[in-house]
Amino acid sequence: MFVSVIARRLRPGTTYDDFVAAWYPEHGFGVPVRGPYLAVNPLDDREVLAVAFVDVPDADALAAGLTTVSQQESARHDRIDDVIESTSLRAIYEVREEFDFSTDETVERTRPTPGPGTT
Repeated sequence: MFVSVIARRLRPGTTYDDFVAAWYPEHGFGVPVRGPYLAVNPLDDREVLAVAFVDVPDADALAAGLTTVSQQESARHDRIDDVIESTSLRAIYEVREEFDFSTDETVERTRPTPGPGTT
């Protein structure tokens, strides 16, 4: 699984709703995606973060999926460029582990086992 993270800053006078209208795709991505989740900085409503989990088995499958949607994404990103001032982070990371810090019980249940040479 991979996680896509994009942090953008809206142009002055652009609203969150303007951004969503430009950002929303015409078609699905053709791969299993959880999200995207959109978040706004509570101290600066011009900062918007998009996070999506892409459930593909490896980097080759990710590359194939990105190739499949490249034309659609190009048009969508042209629209997005009209409402954003800048992009401070655009990255895709491979998810290595998932932990649950909700409760003491889940912290203990998901605690990693110390590796060799650690105490």
